Amino acid sequence: MDDYEKLIASSKEEIANIKDQSKFQKAIKRTIFTSKSKLIFATLTMILLIVPISFMLTLMYYAFGTKSTTLMEVASKTLYVTEPNTSLEEIEFDMSFTPFSMKLAFEQYKRIGEEDYKANTYDLRFFLGGLSKKEVTTSLERVAPKHPTETNPWLIHPENKNLNLDIGREWRVLDGLPDETVVEAYISFYDLMTVKEVEDAMPNVDVVWAAVDTGVEKTNLSKDGYVVSPIGYPVQRDSSTWSPFRDSASNEEVFKDILKTMENHEELATAISSAKNLALPERIAFINKHGVKTYGVVVTGPKKDVLASLEKMNNIVRYLKVGEVKLWNWTR
Repeated sequence: MDDYEKLIASSKEEIANIKDQSKFQKAIKRTIFTSKSKLIFATLTMILLIVPISFMLTLMYYAFGTKSTTLMEVASKTLYVTEPNTSLEEIEFDMSFTPFSMKLAFEQYKRIGEEDYKANTYDLRFFLGGLSKKEVTTSLERVAPKHPTETNPWLIHPENKNLNLDIGREWRVLDGLPDETVVEAYISFYDLMTVKEVEDAMPNVDVVWAAVDTGVEKTNLSKDGYVVSPIGYPVQRDSSTWSPFRDSASNEEVFKDILKTMENHEELATAISSAKNLALPERIAFINKHGVKTYGVVVTGPKKDVLASLEKMNNIVRYLKVGEVKLWNWTR
């Protein structure tokens, strides 16, 4: 074979090798593309499966594990006995779910005069059975301290002597209000009383909530030294569908039953309430031993009737705190 034929043969081999490499590279690219497509498809499939599965597991958890109704019940009952003069409406509850979480939003009301006014809007987020986030937006004009301390209670026990009280200021505030208003007033007594005694002494206004002596209010500290807040119960009958006191023969007995429910979920109840510590076992034991007596109540009615009642009871009223004030809505 001469040099020319050798050159031709060599060129043909090179061309063949180039074609083979090109085919190989195309095959590699095709394989990579196919692998990527399969990976993307598998990932999307997993995502599409995980979302509905997680929702299904979430719904199953809140249906059969820590039930959504239990969380709603604990939240509702806690607020009734730890937030004076407040109520909730069942139709106002907005419940929604995200994977492993539940959102519970609702509005809280205060009775001022003869009408209920929006007091707070709650947004509670639960992760599984625990409260992960709590937001409260208030509509009130006179707001109780966000976090209770030993020296800032609006209702004061007769034996709590460690407070420097400006007794006359709130009386002057009440006296200065127009007669055409209805008011909410927090009244503390010199001595413990029964709710019936309070109602009999104030027939022209509505006694709406009673703070109960639980043995810790003398210092506002539990036996472990933690600050506690007042607990109590609505005094009047409540026909609201959602209220645990609905058409109750004895609000006092319902109150004691609620405390037992809260004790079974004390960590959750404490997180929901404004109090950092409820000290329920200690307080329940005291109530069971000594019975239910009140050291302070929340009343509402026309300003002139509230003021007249307080003046008539001046010898037993130790302290007054004026709450919300609204325009006249009294029809009696």
